[in-house]
Amino acid sequence: MSRSIKKSIAIPQPIREGILSHVQSGVIGYPSENAAWIGLARYQLLIGKPHPVTAAIALMHQNHQDIIDDFLHALAVRKIGLRGQFLSRLIAQAIAGDCNPNEQEVEGLIPQELLKMAREWKRHPDQVLQQLTES
Repeated sequence: MSRSIKKSIAIPQPIREGILSHVQSGVIGYPSENAAWIGLARYQLLIGKPHPVTAAIALMHQNHQDIIDDFLHALAVRKIGLRGQFLSRLIAQAIAGDCNPNEQEVEGLIPQELLKMAREWKRHPDQVLQQLTES
C-alpha cells in the first residue's frame, strides 16, 4: 500500500514553470517535478523555521504576488539567483536610511524590495536581467 496520497493544489504557473526549469536543468538536483515539490516540503520539515519572506509575499495583494511570480520565473529560466545582489541592495537601502534594522525589519524590507525589483523588471526586463547577471 502506498504511503502517498494524491492531493490537488493550485500553483501559480510562473512558479511551477520556474521549478520545472530548475529540475530540467539540474539546478536543484531532483529527478522530477514531483520529487522537487516533495523535497521542498521535506526541506521545510528538516529546517523547521518560518519563512518570513515568502509568508509576507503570501499576504500581499494578488497583483503584487503575480508580479513577483513572473519576475521569479524570468530569473529561474535564466538561472539567476538573487542571493548576493539582493543582500547588497538591502544593505545599501539600510545605509541610505541611516538606520540599523533589526532582523524583523529586514524581513519586512525583503518582500517590498523584491516587489520593487519585479516592478522595475516589468518596465525594463532586459536591463534588469542584465544588471543581475553582471552583479
